[in-house]
Amino acid sequence: MKYSFDEVADNNSFWLYFISTQFSHAFDEESDTCLCEFMDEEYNLDECDEWINEFTQYYDGVIDENDGYVDNPNSVNLVLNNHRFRIEFHPGDTLYFLNGNEIGCTGSHFILKTLSFQHFTELIKNVEDVRIYLLVLPMLALEEPNISYIRQIIKSGLVSLSFQNELTDIITEMIISGLL
Repeated sequence: MKYSFDEVADNNSFWLYFISTQFSHAFDEESDTCLCEFMDEEYNLDECDEWINEFTQYYDGVIDENDGYVDNPNSVNLVLNNHRFRIEFHPGDTLYFLNGNEIGCTGSHFILKTLSFQHFTELIKNVEDVRIYLLVLPMLALEEPNISYIRQIIKSGLVSLSFQNELTDIITEMIISGLL
């Protein structure tokens, strides 16, 4: 099923799943914890398992049978500054597309950091909902000079999603570490 942003924008399970899985290199050195572990501990993602499995079309054996891919994956589709941006959610991978071309994925054969800061800012230009920025962020190749701008985007996005205030700084820094 093709979802518009409006169809997932207020779905708490979607955002918990997305934040916990799409930043595969997000890590906190001090606690030696990756973001997916941290999110599971703080937000009990087990409560979302049924929704996640339905959304990704997971079933026992899909990884062995089809390497974690399904024929008709659910996707979130956006138009960003006249560019078509699509995220396909498979049980074992998430694929990112720009104008119909695959630009990255976050699964076991990950391809990350394919968007420069300039390209990222061009895509999100004129986008008012900061949560949309979060959807594009996993593909960003972040560099030191742009950290404070991206830090603000992440924090604003997490706050708009009603993440626990005391955890937004930790999650933000973990995501930053994974984008560098």
